[in-house]
Amino acid sequence: MWDIFFSDEARLAAADPDGLYLFMLEDYPYLMTPDHVAAFTGTTGQEIRKLLGRGEMQGCRIGIRRLVPKLGLLNYLYKGRREKEGDANEEAPLRQAL
Repeated sequence: MWDIFFSDEARLAAADPDGLYLFMLEDYPYLMTPDHVAAFTGTTGQEIRKLLGRGEMQGCRIGIRRLVPKLGLLNYLYKGRREKEGDANEEAPLRQAL
């Protein structure tokens, strides 16, 4: 079990290479609601749900609830930078849980 925790921590650190966001996300749960993400980014929950619906932000749906893992948010925040720099900073993959 601890291996999973440490590998997730490594993925999060790799997704935030500049260390700009992880310390600010410490008080948020790993799986955030659109409202959590909206509070963090200064947007609205509705805008976050639109991003999720268009596939621009990684997330999942559990019943009627949409959730965004911290890794999905970090990938979104660094997306423009990664596109400019090319494959050198490939998007950190989300692990699929069954």
